[in-house]
Amino acid sequence: FGQSKERASKQALTMPVRTMDDIRKEREGGAAAPGVAGTGAATPNPWAGGAPAAGAAQGNYTTAGGYTPIPDQHSMGGVGAGDVFIDACGETVPVSSLSPWQLPMAMCCPCCIGDPCSLNRKYWYLAQMQTFIGIISIVEICVFVIEVVLSGTWGAILDVPSGTLAVMGGKVAALIAAGEYWRLVTPVMLHAGLFHLLINIFTQCMFGIQLEREWGAAQISVIYIAGGIYGNILSVLFAPQALSIGCSGAIFALFGAQVAYIVGMWRQLGDLQKKMLILSLGLSFLFIAAFSFSVGVDMSAHLGGFLVGNVLGLGYFSHLWAEDNWWHQHGKVVSWSVVGTTFTLSLIYFWHNTELGYGSDAAY
Repeated sequence: FGQSKERASKQALTMPVRTMDDIRKEREGGAAAPGVAGTGAATPNPWAGGAPAAGAAQGNYTTAGGYTPIPDQHSMGGVGAGDVFIDACGETVPVSSLSPWQLPMAMCCPCCIGDPCSLNRKYWYLAQMQTFIGIISIVEICVFVIEVVLSGTWGAILDVPSGTLAVMGGKVAALIAAGEYWRLVTPVMLHAGLFHLLINIFTQCMFGIQLEREWGAAQISVIYIAGGIYGNILSVLFAPQALSIGCSGAIFALFGAQVAYIVGMWRQLGDLQKKMLILSLGLSFLFIAAFSFSVGVDMSAHLGGFLVGNVLGLGYFSHLWAEDNWWHQHGKVVSWSVVGTTFTLSLIYFWHNTELGYGSDAAY
């Protein structure tokens, strides 16, 4: 960390740009990454001892933005800071070039490190728009524009009227009890104002896109949608009088799934990976805690999203547990059974439940 700014800048410029996707392809025998000679076979770990493979870059890589290392990446245990590089939004950044205050920044906002408008990052930004998280974010922005238009006032940009949100599908417990179960899904697309929208879009893009690269669009989409639904289910149960909207429950589901992933991966991680994960998760927890206890925030929706994300994550990543562990063999079945059963029981409980306001004229 004592490296001069000029030296760090030169090092960053001469560094071949390699992302986690590049490393995965090399290890699977795929196409060579930019600036790295192809070998036609899986690249052995150059830090496991012996001579490194021809053309292999001398360094270790971790992710930033998603905070989670992929299972097949090179071990980062026992290496110096000068040997570690962070994949920050498409740019390979050497940790040795970061000051002590920049390292936390690289973990929570990697695009702020280096040139935010470099050519590599422009391609990276375009690629993110083609992911599930990128597409759902664009849809949510478009829906917000519709909210403002239907409200008929410029003030709706900062504070959308409750009547507009209710008509467009916000969570209204009495209407859900009347059979409008689609209102367990539609609130995810709605936001109360510009600030609410920007906070959620920023969080899910910085947090979710990296996870989608590592887990795949199918898993991310299931966890995200289930998180939104279960967030609204708990909101109906514990805050039936509130008109709830937003994708916070879905975002918390991603966070819950990541915790489950780290639990499964923990025994495979190197010391430095564990330290960086603890740092990044700590920063995430502080941000989430501060946001969750703000005025007007539906804590029950956050809790519901986190719980279902954690349960689904424990099922999805049960294969990461030791083979002789009971959860390795039965985790997926248990996880899906719990989610399916609680979802069905919730719908049965909601049906024409007068405690939720069903039959009340004030609710319609």
